[in-house]
Amino acid sequence: MSLAYHYSLYSPEEEFMMKEVRGVLSIEGEEIMFEFKLYDAMGTAISTLNKFSFDVQYLKDIHVKKGLFKTKLIIQSTKMVFLDPLPGSSQGRIALDIKRSDRNEALTFSSKLNLALTERRLKDME
Repeated sequence: MSLAYHYSLYSPEEEFMMKEVRGVLSIEGEEIMFEFKLYDAMGTAISTLNKFSFDVQYLKDIHVKKGLFKTKLIIQSTKMVFLDPLPGSSQGRIALDIKRSDRNEALTFSSKLNLALTERRLKDME
């Protein structure tokens, strides 16, 4: 299962967008995989395809935050270092913007991952 995402990186004063990150989030076995490219404010690619992943056991929380105009997929890892390769992550947390048309897909993605995580934690407790 995979899900397209994007989000903007702003200047330190947060006055204007400097870069945009566009990518795909997927689950590969026991890994959560991020694939992304950086784009400048004009929409020109300024990086090659970047890929990184981490084991789902290090996922602390994943949920969808629905707004009137925006949907965000919030991902938090158990340690800050796991999301460090992703531009714009802060303290082991990232908020990915999801297109309105992909909102249901994001909800399904989040639900399936949370269910798998819960089952895994219960199995580890046995």
